[in-house]
Amino acid sequence: MVTQMTNKLLATVMAFAVSTGLAAHAAQDPQRALPQVNLAKITLPKATSVPQAVQTVQTAANHVADVATTAVDPSAAIRAAFQRDHVALEHLRQPASALKGSAHPAFNHLISNDEATLVELEKTALAVKSGSAASSIAAMDQLVASAQAELNRQLATAGATKATGNGHAKKS
Repeated sequence: MVTQMTNKLLATVMAFAVSTGLAAHAAQDPQRALPQVNLAKITLPKATSVPQAVQTVQTAANHVADVATTAVDPSAAIRAAFQRDHVALEHLRQPASALKGSAHPAFNHLISNDEATLVELEKTALAVKSGSAASSIAAMDQLVASAQAELNRQLATAGATKATGNGHAKKS
């Protein structure tokens, strides 16, 4: 909730700053027109890359919000990053339910360990007043990224096993 409000506030401030800058530029030199954009030359990304682009933009917006919040209140930024990453780890449990055999409980154990590590990272970051909040937040984000990579690897392995079958040929 707070992150969404922070992102909206940041977007509003950025939009205001850009529009104010454009207005100031136009007021300084009315003879000089703003550059014209030829819409025919703009190429849009392929439909398959749009979700990745949206995720990249969201990640960048989160990073900008983290940096802005860190400058104002490092403790709040650390707590917000912890909450965001804790939720991200919990959301990884859903697709992990597709894992079969011992892989599913093993992944749940990995997530539980990562959550405990996340708690320790938050406690350490909040306890150290002179430390860099940005590096602590980056460490928390890296923890989630490694869990996501492990899930992707596990799902790819399970998909490859399913595609090749279980090694037993059917008898006719």
